[in-house]
Amino acid sequence: MQIKALLLLLFIPIISACEKPFNILIPEEANKPVLNLLMNKDSVMIARVTLSRRLDETQGIKEINDAVVNLYENGNFKETLNPYIQSGRTYYRGNTLPKAGAVYRVSAAVPGYEEVSGSDQIPDTAAIGEMKMTVTKIDEWRSKMAINIQLHDDPAVQNYYRIRLYEVLEWTDGNGNPGRMKLQQYFESGEAGLPILEDDTQREFYTTDALFNGRSPVFVLRADIYNDPKSMILEISSLTYHSYNYLNSAYLAWQKNDDGLSEKVIVYNNIVNGFGIVGGVAQREYELRK
Repeated sequence: MQIKALLLLLFIPIISACEKPFNILIPEEANKPVLNLLMNKDSVMIARVTLSRRLDETQGIKEINDAVVNLYENGNFKETLNPYIQSGRTYYRGNTLPKAGAVYRVSAAVPGYEEVSGSDQIPDTAAIGEMKMTVTKIDEWRSKMAINIQLHDDPAVQNYYRIRLYEVLEWTDGNGNPGRMKLQQYFESGEAGLPILEDDTQREFYTTDALFNGRSPVFVLRADIYNDPKSMILEISSLTYHSYNYLNSAYLAWQKNDDGLSEKVIVYNNIVNGFGIVGGVAQREYELRK
């Protein structure tokens, strides 16, 4: 026993001598330029340039009001976006109306940092078929609404879609002036003929054409309406790979923000040397009246 104890005491220093410390460098994600620009077909481009911050910081987003933001169309310089301030935030606005099929690159030079940039193309508007809305009154205050919407998917293109629904509130004030407001609506969604899960309400519905490439599926949106709207607005957006992944991941992150037990979502990013998104969108609204 004494010999075993002696060997053990001799062996411990050898183990200690074999230890080697490793320093793992964790990249600093704060104070990096953030460039955000969702380019909507036929709409003026408005970009936002800020600095990222740590999650434990209590200060607001750091505004950048002296960046040089340039726009390139199909590889050719198009214009420099002009800064302006609205509600205390700095934006950069251009005059170019993005065209379907064109590729746009946006760069932002922020003093003291490497230039950041991102690029994407502009998709064409989604091809829409028949739309139908039915409203069934449940009681004095509540109605059940169902909207059928048909998409005509192009088999030659990988397509990405986003659908949002708005209730239209209309009124007349005491002076006889009419008022109108869009109120985003939660809804259930699913392809016609397939079951819609209970409690699966959402503000935004995202899908690719992976399961219906080249077909014309009919989607059903169902919602509980607690007012008596005369019309609803159906917003259908055709997205690119970049804008779909950014918007979808940002929406999932927003959904899970208050759930401490859910797996955290990493928001998609396509900016070189920084964070954010430059993505193409073709958004269109359809008003359905009772």
